[in-house]
Amino acid sequence: MYNDDRHIELLLESLLKQDYPKDLLEIIVIDNNSTDTGKAIVGKFPVTLLEENEIQSSYAARNKGIRYAKGQVLVFIDSDCIADSKWLCRGVTRLLTEPADLVGGQVKFTFSEKQTAAEYYDSLTNFDFESKIKSGCAGAGNLFVKAEIFDSIGLFPDNVTSGGDVQWTAKATEKGFLLVYDAETIVYHPARLFSELLVKLYRVGIGMGKILIAKNSSKSQIFQAALGKLKPYSVSFVKQLIARKGCEKMNKKLIRIWLVANLFRPVMAMAIAQALFSRSQKMTRTNEYRLTRNLGTHRFDAGITTVIVMGYLNNRFKRSLYVSQTKSARMITSPA
Repeated sequence: MYNDDRHIELLLESLLKQDYPKDLLEIIVIDNNSTDTGKAIVGKFPVTLLEENEIQSSYAARNKGIRYAKGQVLVFIDSDCIADSKWLCRGVTRLLTEPADLVGGQVKFTFSEKQTAAEYYDSLTNFDFESKIKSGCAGAGNLFVKAEIFDSIGLFPDNVTSGGDVQWTAKATEKGFLLVYDAETIVYHPARLFSELLVKLYRVGIGMGKILIAKNSSKSQIFQAALGKLKPYSVSFVKQLIARKGCEKMNKKLIRIWLVANLFRPVMAMAIAQALFSRSQKMTRTNEYRLTRNLGTHRFDAGITTVIVMGYLNNRFKRSLYVSQTKSARMITSPA
């Protein structure tokens, strides 16, 4: 959790109201150098609070939670989300009863009273996990994962501010693990206002630049990627977005949405171009973040579910939460 005191209480309340056995539920909140009142709010709930103070990264915090958790299923959600009451039950059931190694769920957007063009644009372009999953990757905003995959391919890269979840899930599918989409595994996320979306897209651009560096892209390739973001969207493209993901009333703000979309293009380009000035900074490969957990022999009469909350609000690192559940007699414990 990082300065997310506006949302953390609603998230924890939604988790405690899950249609899921309470005696099998453990909630862990990870703080990442917050300066707000978030930790005090968390202290009012029957949860465990951990701290990641060495690395300022949502992925480093997630990794700390993964090492701590008991279980064989890990589930991630953003800390400013609200989980549907059947979220856990639906996701875990889909993962454990059907052919799947990872399950990505649906993120539905909520809007302010004004329902601004920026909010509409955010809802049209972000958290499109169904499309991402078709291409072999997913975000961590609503993701269920068998823990053995972390044992196999390692933890999230913890030196990136954006895109680490997409990199990791892409690596999982490349290794042959099956990623599927479930539209009934639902969480709700507030659509971002203009200033929030501006910071979000700048961070994403920085992440894209670091990914290009990790792939040993040339300066010319990085420049071309940045230049490509300067190409403006057409009005017809925005119409297509609305037809695919939006609703009829969004057409009333079509031109405003189009203007907002194109205002953000140079921001992404500038962020990607920063990679040209840090060309010597190589990203660490995911396999260098391998999970080192001790496998115990403790037996459980039923599965243990661990919910780990990791959130970012202002600096717009990816907010996440995950759930771990044991299905067999094996317990995974954190290293000494």
